[in-house]
Parts: sequence; C-alpha cells; structure tokens
Amino acid sequence: MNKISEALGNSYLFDHFNIKIMMRDLCFSRSAYRPEQTIPDIKVTTDKGETTLYKMAKDKPLLLVTGSITCPMTISSLPVLNDLQTDMADKINIALVYVREAHPGEHYPQPCNIDEKRRHAQDFKENYSINFPVIIDELDGSLHKILDVKPNSAHIIDAAGNILFQSLWAGDTKSIQDAVEQLANHLAVKRKLSESMLLPFFRGAGFMHDTLNLAGKRSYKELLYGAPLIWVLSRLASLFTFMPRQKRGGMSAVLLISVFAFFVTVF
Repeated sequence: MNKISEALGNSYLFDHFNIKIMMRDLCFSRSAYRPEQTIPDIKVTTDKGETTLYKMAKDKPLLLVTGSITCPMTISSLPVLNDLQTDMADKINIALVYVREAHPGEHYPQPCNIDEKRRHAQDFKENYSINFPVIIDELDGSLHKILDVKPNSAHIIDAAGNILFQSLWAGDTKSIQDAVEQLANHLAVKRKLSESMLLPFFRGAGFMHDTLNLAGKRSYKELLYGAPLIWVLSRLASLFTFMPRQKRGGMSAVLLISVFAFFVTVF
C-alpha cells in the first residue's frame, strides 16, 4: 500500500503508475453498474457549487465523463466534448468528474487532501478552457467508484439515475454521438455499452507527450517502465508536429508496424 493510500486507509489512490493499473483500465469491471441499472443520487460539488446528480440530469440526459489533468485520454477527448456541448447543448448536459490522477508526477502528484484536488481541477479547467461543469469528486473517489474506476469513461444517465449508455473511453466519439442523437429523437439507444479501444487509444497517443510532461518527468519515466511500447508510440507521435494531435498516434502506429514488418521480412 502506498503512502497516500495508507494515510487514507484505502487502496483507491496510488502514487505511481504501473502495468497492473493499466491492465485494469482496459475493460469495465464485473461489479460495475450497467446500462438499464440505476445509480444512486448523491450530492456533488462542482466548480459552480453543490448539487446532486439527478438535478444535473433534470431537464435532459447527463453525460458524465471521468478524467484528470494527467490523463492523455482525457485531454484527447476534450475537443470532442467541447464540440458536443456547443452543437448539442439543447440535447444533452455534460459534466466532467475530476477523479484520481491517472499518471501522477512531480507537478501533479496524487492529491493528499481535497484542497489540492480542487487546485488540480481548477488548473485543468483553465488550461483547457472547459466550457461545461467540473465535478470535484471526493478524495476517496465516492462517485468514481459508482461509475467504475476508469480514467476516462463516459456514462449517460437520466433524471432518475438510469444508465442509458456507457463507453469505456470518452474518445469513442461515434458511439457517444450516436447515443446522444438517438436519445434526442426519443429513440432507444441501440448500442448501450461500448468498450471500443483502438481508435480512442490512437487518438490519445498523440496527446501523451505533452500531457505527461505537464504532469512531470516522473510520470513519463513510469510509462517507460510500465508500458514500454506505449512509451515508444508516444515518443514517435511527438515527432509528427506537422499533424493534428488526434492523428499522430495512428501515424506512429503505422510507422511501428512498418518497421516491424521490415525486420521480420529481412531477418
């Protein structure tokens, strides 16, 4: 148990990223709430004040997205979420739940108290010009645990707390947009659960270099130790400065596969 978890008496928080944490993030847990189940109404604190989940979904469905300033997947999903908020403001409410740090580093370590977490959330909102509410979750992750402790998942609920749709990654753009459109047209969501990973991951890879450097050199080093192939992909993606960030990861993957195929053919 790390020093933060030990101080809090739980294992939710961690000081250092490792491969075990990453592997747990690759699918929803068996104990997670699923679509057509109901999550409890709880009080939440946003950057605007206190409210409850059900109130936030009172007039139209609420899209809850988990994230943190040290999560490249979160940062890669923000342009999509901001566009969704602008284009479909009459169809959906959006709120980001600020959870534990995905890649804690020297600049943004795992918060030891709620004030430190609030500061991280405030920096996050200001740095990335977030135009929707940010919920600052409790230090022990009470809301995050209800939603399943994934770094950048997406959940649409109604005013009664019924889960209408879930995606493992908020960068799963098409699945989320399809769900919002179907709900706006008073239709049942056809695909209620998505764990699609490839496209969200490649999108996120283009944001890794900048995000992890912002978190601190330690977080980048821990990615190297915990997931060396992803570290290589991130470093390669950082070289494609002439491309939009959301396309750099895919280009890096093509390059890696091409190099691998060349060596297999030659040797």
